[in-house]
Formats: sequence, C-alpha cells, structure tokens
Amino acid sequence: MVVLRPFRGIRYNQQKVDISRVLSPPYDVLSGEERDFYHSRHRYNIVRIDYSGEPPPVRYIKAAELYRRWKAERVLIVEDAPSLYYYRQDYSVRGERRALRGLIGLVKLSDYSEGEVLPHEETLRSPKQDRLELLRHTGASFSQIYGLYEDAGAEITRLVEGELEELLIDFEDEAGIRHRLWRLTRRKLIEEVAAAFSDRRVYIADGHHRYETALAYRDEMRRISGEEHGDSPWEYVSMFLANMYDRGVTILPAHRVVRCEFSVSDFLERAGRYFNIVSFDRKQKFFEELYSDSRNFGLFKDGFYFCLSLRDYSIMDELLPERSPVLRRLGVSILHSLILGRLLGFTPAEDNIAYIVDEEEALEQVVRGSFTAAFFLNPTRVEEIRDVALAGERMPGKATYFYPKLPTGLVIYDMGEKHEGG
Repeated sequence: MVVLRPFRGIRYNQQKVDISRVLSPPYDVLSGEERDFYHSRHRYNIVRIDYSGEPPPVRYIKAAELYRRWKAERVLIVEDAPSLYYYRQDYSVRGERRALRGLIGLVKLSDYSEGEVLPHEETLRSPKQDRLELLRHTGASFSQIYGLYEDAGAEITRLVEGELEELLIDFEDEAGIRHRLWRLTRRKLIEEVAAAFSDRRVYIADGHHRYETALAYRDEMRRISGEEHGDSPWEYVSMFLANMYDRGVTILPAHRVVRCEFSVSDFLERAGRYFNIVSFDRKQKFFEELYSDSRNFGLFKDGFYFCLSLRDYSIMDELLPERSPVLRRLGVSILHSLILGRLLGFTPAEDNIAYIVDEEEALEQVVRGSFTAAFFLNPTRVEEIRDVALAGERMPGKATYFYPKLPTGLVIYDMGEKHEGG
C-alpha cells in the first residue's frame, strides 16, 4: 500500500528572485562546466547547495550554512499549509509537442522487498554517499524522485486537473520547456488522491540513488531515535508521480561511445552471425533505419554508419540464462552482453565508455578522436521498465534517460518542518 501525504514545501520567494534563474537540472546530469554555469548564473541558484563542486566535507558544511541563511533571508519560504503539488512541463521532442504531468507529494518509504516502490536500475556507492552526507547536514531534499504509476484510465489526472487551485510558477526556460506548478490544499481532494494511490505500486524512473539514500537515512535515524516504523519526517521521501501510460512520459536512449580498438571488417564478420547488417553513407538515412525497429542497433566508426538488426533472441538465452526473459531481451542487455561483451571482448569501465543522449554529440566525440566508436540503440519502453521491476531484476546503469528532467529547487522537503495539521 503506497502512502501519499501532503507537506509544507519550501519554495523560492518569487518576490526576491527570478525563479527561472535559480533552479538547475539534477546533479547527476550536470558536467563540471554546466555546474559552474548554474553556479555563476545567480547567487541563489540551488546548485550552490545541492552540488557545489567543493571538496568534501566542505561542500556539505557550506551547503548547510547557505540553506540556513537563505531561509533566514526569506529567499526560501515555507508553505502556509500542507499541500500536494501538480507539476507540468510542456516540451518538444523530435518535432512533437508533449506534456509531462504529475503530482508532487510525500511517499512513505518502503523497502524494495515490500513491493510498493520498485527499482529498475543498478546503483553505485559513491553517489549515495554524497547524497547521504548532504541530507545529514541539511535535513532536506532539494529535488523529487521521479516515480511512475499505472493508471490506464487516467483517473487520477482527471481528478486533479478538475480541481487545480493556485498557479505558483509559470515560466519557459532556455530549452523552450514551459514549467507550471499548482498547489493543492483542499483536504477532500488530497484524501481522494491519497486513496487512489493506496492500491497502486510506484516504479522508480529517475532517482534510484536518492531513494536508496533516503532508505539509509531513515534506518540511521531509526537507530538514533529508537523509533521504529513511526510517522517521523525521515519515514517519507518527496516524489513526483506520473502516469506511465501518459504520452508525456518520454524515454530517450543513452547511446554509448567507447575507447576500444577493433577492425570494423572483423567486427562485422562476427556480428553477421547474429545480425542483419546494412551500411549507410548518409547520417539521416542511418538514423531513420535505426529507429524504425526496436531490434536495431547502430555503429559509427571510421566515418561509416552500420545498422545491425538482431535476427533471433535465442542467443541472449544462452548468454544470460540466469536472468529473466524480459531483461534478456532489452536492447541495453543485447548491446552490453552480445555486441560489446561477446563480439568485442569489451568490459565497460569509467575511463573507456561514456553515455550520451544527443546523437550529434556522440558522433562528434568519435570524429574528434575522443572515442573510437559510437554504438546507438533504441529507447527502453516504459512497459519494459515495469516488467523488469516486477521480475525483481535491475537493468545496467544508464539504461534509461527520462526527458525532460525535473528541476532541482522546485519544491524542497525539509524534515524539520511540521507538515501535517494546521
């Protein structure tokens, strides 16, 4: 049973700051150069707290000092009543206009084994340690975990959109994405929405590291306080919840560029045992073919484009017999296990692979000689995420790239605030 509840969010005071200049993308998609840009963009940009670039432990100490100061200066202000929020992003992807819509609220933390909140990707220790130290020092979460739920009839969306209240934020960013945030305070509506989630699961789309950090912090605070399974603030995490069947939920592929010396002709000869292969001398035709079928993969090396179409999935049953059928058939599994592993003998490591969403950037990295080859794949489908999660499996890291990203600093969850009641 998923427990959803309102909270007194902390938001930027728009009488003091231009909201479009103080939010930032999530910490885990920012390069050092991008982080510096947001840092210099505004003295109150949230990146200064969430991901400053200072060495530890200084970064966490300074983050806590800034957070306290901004609240004291009323740059950040607390909501006057417990609220849910409705957030909408209007954006374009590949020439199509879409709208990502969802609720922001607190979800009671539960271990994955309980089956209420389910993951689909592997996590790494380092990012979780970083997020845990930030949480320990500030007592706050500055961004939402992106969760998906199943609602084929869009009942929750219709319920909420029929009773939208105060529009808090409305601006368009430099990427042409329009951001709107409404506050929902009517107790009856909140109760109806909470009841609608009580028999649903939540699948983590983005934010696995932050969710597992919240679990670790919860367990730590339980040990310190001696309170088990209560209703304390650390028992909850702030989430953005979107209907997985909504057209606005977009998953882009994270392509791979690799440092791996190999002969194209030798590779194609070995790959020909499993794939139908077509070569292209024009980029546009190559990408049209790549995205025409989910079985397709692409290779760019030495100035040439090749599209590989898997003929038979049975090879994956041989390579990954211990994994579930749905995971064996994922594009990212085929790329890593069959193409990179068996055909190239390549093992991904931090210094020999990069994950790039933008196709032109991936090509440019190879042309410049920063990497030797680019491998392209089709996006993971949202149903595959659900099925992998239900099977208790984990995809390799960077198997999905949800677009657009949720901004950091939109609504802050401060565990020191009183969230329920008047």
